[in-house]
Amino acid sequence: MSKENKLTGYPSIDKPWLKYYSEEAINAPLPECTMYQYIWESNKEHLSDIALRYYGTKITYGKLFENIKKAANAFYAMGVHAGDIVTIMSMHTPETIYAIYGLNYIGAIANMVYMTLAEKEILHTVESTGSKFLLVLDAALEKVEAIKAELRVPVVMLGVADSMPPHIKLGYRLKVKPKKHMFMAWLDFLKQDAAESPMAADHFSPAVIVYSSGSTGEPKGVVLSNDALNAHSFQLIHANFGFIRCKRFLNILPPFIGFGISHIHLALNNGLDCTLWIDLNPKSVSDQFFRMKPEYYVTGPAFVDAFLDHKPEDLSNLILFVGGGGALPEKTEYKLNDFLQRCGANTIYANGYGTTETSSTLCATANGYYRPESVGLPMPRTNIRVMSDDGLELTYRQTGELCFCTPSLMSGYYRNEKATQESIFEDDSGNRWLHTGDLGYIDEDGFVYIKGRIKRIYITRGKDGTAYKLFPQKIEELISKLDEIEACGVVAFEDQERMYVPVIFATPKNSSIDMHLLETQLWLYVKNELSEYEQPVAINVLSSLPMTPSGKIDYQTLEKMRKLETLQSST
Repeated sequence: MSKENKLTGYPSIDKPWLKYYSEEAINAPLPECTMYQYIWESNKEHLSDIALRYYGTKITYGKLFENIKKAANAFYAMGVHAGDIVTIMSMHTPETIYAIYGLNYIGAIANMVYMTLAEKEILHTVESTGSKFLLVLDAALEKVEAIKAELRVPVVMLGVADSMPPHIKLGYRLKVKPKKHMFMAWLDFLKQDAAESPMAADHFSPAVIVYSSGSTGEPKGVVLSNDALNAHSFQLIHANFGFIRCKRFLNILPPFIGFGISHIHLALNNGLDCTLWIDLNPKSVSDQFFRMKPEYYVTGPAFVDAFLDHKPEDLSNLILFVGGGGALPEKTEYKLNDFLQRCGANTIYANGYGTTETSSTLCATANGYYRPESVGLPMPRTNIRVMSDDGLELTYRQTGELCFCTPSLMSGYYRNEKATQESIFEDDSGNRWLHTGDLGYIDEDGFVYIKGRIKRIYITRGKDGTAYKLFPQKIEELISKLDEIEACGVVAFEDQERMYVPVIFATPKNSSIDMHLLETQLWLYVKNELSEYEQPVAINVLSSLPMTPSGKIDYQTLEKMRKLETLQSST
């Protein structure tokens, strides 16, 4: 009997995606060690290989471990021990990586916060986590200067230019003149390493705290253990992505997002040659990509247009071009894949899906396994259920809430048991599952499709008095198909007659376009394309949309911008 005939109809039982994975990927023991121990075991025989590149500086794995140990000793000498928390507000500079793994070496926890935090938010996170130190990149130093009288912890300054080669460092400091400050510099901090720090071995313990993006609510601290981050790396290493030691990886992902810290860890566990690029201007990123021509690259929707603006070049060395942080419009994905093909790349755009709560990736498109509009296959140790509104598991191609069980799942939200219990549930066997809040379905081969957000489903009333479900994402996708539109965000607001009504915010691709004319065109378009109950009460064409620190549309800000009495209504 064929495998298809044996299907029960329930993805969590059949696990049809496993046919794409090796026996080792499915059954080999997961690593039981700390993050530091994992990268050490992966690279201890290759200490002369390049681990990091930073604006021309090359750092070998041997030097990486040496600097991690110096950081660990300095933290330990300054009173940081296992279980203590240190807040880090920085980009992915080499010193930041030394600090994260130095803390991990002694069993302490890195609390990774956004560079965009306001002064009061910095104070709050330092105080609420009981942080022993605050490490801050000099680019954000003014914020910390403003609150230094209220900070009750030592501050260590990390310099953007600390690891740059002398000639580039000089140019940078001439362009960005260093500001005088009263804080300890990183190099002075390392001089505190008189004490030999003990190496932690508890792999169950928390390793980092990262924060949810907050696009649908207040950001929550996501506690990720050593086991969770290691399991994430392990699954991707064994998921047919073609990782090869010493091949080049361009990393633009900051460590304060879950995808950033997990992919830095993944690169080091694979022994990759990782270039750290912290200038996140899309054109700068695109220019660096074509200068470097890496074998591996992880990007997001915000960087794709600048990439496509570049003239085609030979990319025959490209092994993996991964997307995350949101879906590309269908026409953009096809355009990108056509561009990659014309460049001779050995890969397509590998769409994926994941959450901060699961250390990052849950599903991904591995080389050779692609379905249009799918976010790929679940990882080899990851299980999936599609759940109905009443909590029943759905079968193939039925749309419901996507729930995942994975060894990379968070321990919980930091000091927020209520939110943890709302997000995580246990099955009869004691396995922990995550409510993602995302709608989707899975096909008979195991490919996963995302259809929207549960939390962005509203009830509206049509002219016939019938209640309908309103899906803002559906309207966004419709508007985004237009060639004139760069981005679209739709928010819903309470309405006395219709219960909830949609409001459209859109930005044009061409900044010189007549905004009023485009708005008029959009009104005509939606009146023809949308059902009566989906019609918006307002359309706003803006020069740009507000974004969260992780590069997603900031719906909370759009909601604040919306005032029914001041925005133009349809006539």
